[in-house]
Amino acid sequence: MTAPTESTRASLTLTVNGQKVSVPEGASLLDAARAAGAHVPTLCNSDALKPYGACRVCLVEVDGGRPVASCHTPAREGASIHTQSDRLRRLRKNIVELIVSDHPLDCLGCSANNRCELQTVAAEVGFREVRYPTPTTHNPPRDDTHPFLKLEMDKCIACGRCVRVCDELQGSFVLAMAGRGFDTRVIAGDDTGMAEADCRSCGACAVECPVAAIEDRGARSYGAAEKVVSTTCAYCGVGCTLNAHVVGDAIAMIEPSPKGSANHGHACVKGRFAHDYARHADRLTSPLIRQDDGSYSEASWDEALDLVSTRLAAIRDEHGAGAFANISSSRCTNEENYLFSKFTRTVMGTNSIDNCSRVCHSPSAYGLGKALGTGAGTNSFQDVEHTDCILIVGANPTAAHPVFGARIVQATLAGAKLIVLDPRETELAALADEHLALTPGSNVAVVNALLHVIFAEELVDADFIAAHTEDVESAREAVKSCTPEWAEGISRVPAEQIRRAARLYASVDRATILWGLGVTEAGHGSNAVFGLIDMALATGNMGRLGTGTNPIRGQNNVQGASDVGALPNVFSDYRLVTDEVARAEHEATWGVTPPSDVGLTIPQMFDAACAGTLKAMWIVAEDVAQSDPDTEHVTAALEALEFLVVQEIFMSETAHFADVVFPGATFLEKDGTFVNSDRRIQRVRKALEPLPGTLPDGHIAARVAERMGRGLGFGESPDSGAIMDELAGLSPNWRGVSYARLEGEGAFLQWPCRDADDPGTTIVHEGGDFLRGRALFVGAPWQEPGELPDDDYPFFLTTGRQLFHYNVGTQTRRTPVVELYAASMERLRISPKDAKRLGVKSGDRLRVRSRRGQIEVEAEVTRASKPGTVFMTFHFPETRTNLLIGQAVDEYTGCPEYKVSAVSIEKLADVDTSRVAE
Repeated sequence: MTAPTESTRASLTLTVNGQKVSVPEGASLLDAARAAGAHVPTLCNSDALKPYGACRVCLVEVDGGRPVASCHTPAREGASIHTQSDRLRRLRKNIVELIVSDHPLDCLGCSANNRCELQTVAAEVGFREVRYPTPTTHNPPRDDTHPFLKLEMDKCIACGRCVRVCDELQGSFVLAMAGRGFDTRVIAGDDTGMAEADCRSCGACAVECPVAAIEDRGARSYGAAEKVVSTTCAYCGVGCTLNAHVVGDAIAMIEPSPKGSANHGHACVKGRFAHDYARHADRLTSPLIRQDDGSYSEASWDEALDLVSTRLAAIRDEHGAGAFANISSSRCTNEENYLFSKFTRTVMGTNSIDNCSRVCHSPSAYGLGKALGTGAGTNSFQDVEHTDCILIVGANPTAAHPVFGARIVQATLAGAKLIVLDPRETELAALADEHLALTPGSNVAVVNALLHVIFAEELVDADFIAAHTEDVESAREAVKSCTPEWAEGISRVPAEQIRRAARLYASVDRATILWGLGVTEAGHGSNAVFGLIDMALATGNMGRLGTGTNPIRGQNNVQGASDVGALPNVFSDYRLVTDEVARAEHEATWGVTPPSDVGLTIPQMFDAACAGTLKAMWIVAEDVAQSDPDTEHVTAALEALEFLVVQEIFMSETAHFADVVFPGATFLEKDGTFVNSDRRIQRVRKALEPLPGTLPDGHIAARVAERMGRGLGFGESPDSGAIMDELAGLSPNWRGVSYARLEGEGAFLQWPCRDADDPGTTIVHEGGDFLRGRALFVGAPWQEPGELPDDDYPFFLTTGRQLFHYNVGTQTRRTPVVELYAASMERLRISPKDAKRLGVKSGDRLRVRSRRGQIEVEAEVTRASKPGTVFMTFHFPETRTNLLIGQAVDEYTGCPEYKVSAVSIEKLADVDTSRVAE
């Protein structure tokens, strides 16, 4: 399935307006005209979409014959094209006149004035008046019901771009054209409206609309932007390049950048529309200090900084460096995470710093690092478009990583085979050639059975194994008894389906493996990662385009926070804190001997706090009281601390336990870089000034350090570019990274990037050249998850994200996203079979109990849940989903087992269901 690139296609030579040009085979006449620098007007054409040929404005003459639509007519060798003639001008003018005859002529009052493509083309062709009668019956009403999109379908020109982008880019197939002639119109679903048609609210239709028929609400409310700032999205790990349109001190709207290397002009509902939180009234705008009665009072920055620096110094000096720990943030920039790592190690003298990768993808980093030599994914997002088979395990990309999920949908529709291992019937599971609906906690059993089939049926690449790997026999031995029949007894996946999936994966030329938190947070995640890597190594699916093993990282900078050393055992670039070369380089740069003992992980921090040995913590932009498992244990740890500093943009659940709350800044108010899921380092650029009374997060760390007499080397207002220079100098795989190389919209570098001439690395371990020398097979034993259902707790509960919210929902719940029914509250997703047995219908209130506690939640009956398994998200603090989650962790990394809990369900009586949607 590997598509030829332009550089590998044969070229054609033809003449445009007397000028010879060469274009790749398969190019259109419009492509040829543009290559010659000749302008041809278009309306229905879009660079993001396939040729369509609806408007006919792009007519050109070929070899003196009749005019043809240049957008979809293929170029041919030796052709002679003319883009301008009296005949073409007359035809184009007539076409535009016909279009305008059914279009309002209130241009000055239209929000698209001066950026309307129809207006531009009309001026180009010399249109002045309409000679045809305007129909009086075609006047659809204006629709303002959608929270983000405003519809004025009387302006629609029936170009079909909105319909096509919904199909070809997003893959939702929500929109369609209905009617004929003047009655042609765009409809959603079965003409039911966007909400009922399951619109994903990505906004791609508004981006493509050449007029103002479908429009971002911000374009209408604010008008033209005063400036447009290119930055990187701060939601999931895809790393979309976004253009923030700024008016005054507000974001008028955000659009996806067509130059974005990770998103190619696409965005999801969160990145596109969930930005109002940056100026929400709930923003913290002053430091807060807890009073003796438990209340908070506003304080000056000097007062709060002095208090924090004094208390931290006192605790360090009295109890030792081990009495302090820092939780840094995947929501902050690389430069800020580096500063907190440097603060923790040089000012406080401890390696006890961690970030939320501990509770999500630490098994991925551990498994990839041990087996291959680095803890990051091997390939890039674009590889899904060049593979023959995609194996997705424990991930729901169309909800959690929607832009990448849309690319997977398109790859599947284009012919790639798809295998999905997931307890739920996700959107991708419904498209899959094989959906292995395994029981929660049985990942390792099914993966081992897949590997068993590959070995038993000799579906291996023996040459690759011999040339590039070691210890294959350990893997063979580990799965020797893991037959599909054995796995069926554990996972409930039919043995024959396991065999079909293994044969499908192993039989193609190029297969890629993607996994998510359903692997790493579900029962011995590191062993599942080892098994998936073993599958790729056994079949030679490494080091080539369209192959590899790739975790889909959750948060915007969870990869980067770990890359730059916000971990207790490594400096930046995963250099061990015990490595003498790394230690010497850091000492020379920092001027301080860094500590050599491995610090505490996040779960260990909470245990130490409860035990009384950890006295103080500084938690940055992480709401552990809501997001971490076994909420009661976490809150007990926070209450046990002598001193707690929390840095946030809103008063989070965790902030309510703090002695001092620092008001930080949003990504729209700071400069820096993020690293996305496929190692792509991209710029974050300040679009707004920080709200008065707030500071960028790195500035706060720098100012506390200065007051403690051990500055971080960048002053009280550190320059992010200077921080990157120091960070890159201490990181061998980043030494080619600099802000100068990251300038320009869409600019990026993928590490490893070892010097200024290194273009970066799209495929790690290319050609089997593994960073550790030879790749290591690691046979992984099957073990039961931390807990299983029984008579008292008969259901599996698994948790995850939904499309419209992000993690604990701190940001998205303060945007119009909550106006969408699916985003309005937490719901427990239960199968129709289980619901019928319990007498439950959608909208009923339920009590859900685990061995840790109980919550109440509304029911949603859905076929996406299989019998015996229920699903919830953790976006709503009022529901406290993670109260139900236990303390079982991965044995290698301490990553919690969010995905496997045993619960009971009870229907509550006397419930008002009047507000539940039909």
